[in-house]
Amino acid sequence: MRKPLVVYTYGAGRLGNQVLRFLHWLAWARANDGAVEVLNLAFWDWAKYFSIWRERPGCLFPARQTRADQYARMLNMLPERVRKLSEDRWWLQRMMQSAAGKWPRWHAIKINDRAGERIDLQDPQFLEEVRHYRLSACAGWCIAGWQYVEEQQHTLRSWFQPAAEWQTRAEDYIGSLRAKHDVVVGLLARQTDYRIWNDGRFYFSTAQYARWIRQLVDLRVGRNIVVVLASEAWQDPKELCGLPYAFAPGAKNLKGHWFDSFAALSLCDFVISPPSTFSATAAFIGHIPVLPLTRGEQDLNAADMLHNALIDAARHPEFSIAVK
Repeated sequence: MRKPLVVYTYGAGRLGNQVLRFLHWLAWARANDGAVEVLNLAFWDWAKYFSIWRERPGCLFPARQTRADQYARMLNMLPERVRKLSEDRWWLQRMMQSAAGKWPRWHAIKINDRAGERIDLQDPQFLEEVRHYRLSACAGWCIAGWQYVEEQQHTLRSWFQPAAEWQTRAEDYIGSLRAKHDVVVGLLARQTDYRIWNDGRFYFSTAQYARWIRQLVDLRVGRNIVVVLASEAWQDPKELCGLPYAFAPGAKNLKGHWFDSFAALSLCDFVISPPSTFSATAAFIGHIPVLPLTRGEQDLNAADMLHNALIDAARHPEFSIAVK
């Protein structure tokens, strides 16, 4: 008898949130010991960046032979322009969500995140609900089972290692910095969307980030430190003059690919960052700490370090605004 299938259609956002949602779904499926399958349709656009999911682009767990992998590969063969339109508008995901509400023995669940609705994957009633259907399509962002993720984090981490070419470039880049420096610190300067997100609460200027770099140098007295600066916004080098930094390979100033920055951050000794799933999931994958930046006037303090990056971020009074 075929197991009930849950298809996660859409609602997670961009890379960090997509990885985070997938972690929750995988942990839930594993915690229920094969009682249900999960197909993460929302992750199809992101699978190519990760070693395991590139080989299983249909994003089905537990893995088995399925047409989903074939369909995902066909989608990736479309011209880039067509593929980009599909990614931006979630055509396939929305079609699946809509069909699930009309097909016999299928079921559609769509939560209203803004209204505070959520799905607790640790609630046995959710598993009981989906067991009544052959397929349940689920859309929304606030879907989580943190206890499952915490318990399984070592296994989960191994499933989100960057694909070979991204990993090799990041290792070469960070390795060249380690040859000259004792400490390599990642810094995420998130500026474009953070002017608006959460009313600009976590938007910081280049001058503020420069001040934190100076503090890092003072805190690490006697050690040769370099800061790997990742940013999706152009940074004025004049504001950073004289500071020990190197732009991450995917930084706007270098016109690189953003995933190169993600892979590079995961290989640093620790990351400092405003609340962001991008930095938190990179730190999780690299098994390194995060030092939160939450106020413009903040002074860095090693005691504020989140050593179990993703789990601690979800419990942090401010970082948890992003990591849920």
